[in-house]
Amino acid sequence: MNGYFIAAGTLLVLSLFVHTIAGNRFYSAARPDPRTATPKACEAWLMGRCGVQLITTDLTLAATFVLLLGTGVIPRNRWLEVFLLVQFGGWMVLWLVSLAAEKAEKRAYLRLCQWVLFLLVALLIGLGM
Repeated sequence: MNGYFIAAGTLLVLSLFVHTIAGNRFYSAARPDPRTATPKACEAWLMGRCGVQLITTDLTLAATFVLLLGTGVIPRNRWLEVFLLVQFGGWMVLWLVSLAAEKAEKRAYLRLCQWVLFLLVALLIGLGM
């Protein structure tokens, strides 16, 4: 049993539920009206919607494998652990870079604080390794 991995996996499962329910509601509210919006705006929204579903898959797979590693159901695998560490560390860095590149207001860093989750998961995985 690896408590760090179990904690990271639990955070990922919780974030999956928040992402699926609240994230879907939040993103649906931004849907452009096809009667008044440009086709390009509708297409951009649909592309974003597909991205949301890809994140759902990523969170599901990551939570599953982190929990399987943490509970010992699958044997420890250094490369899988490194992959998961780099994935969430990378997500954190790129999230912050994206906010900076868009010149987001300071309150956006708190409002869009998914980077904190990514940091916590990366730290927990790193500590568990």
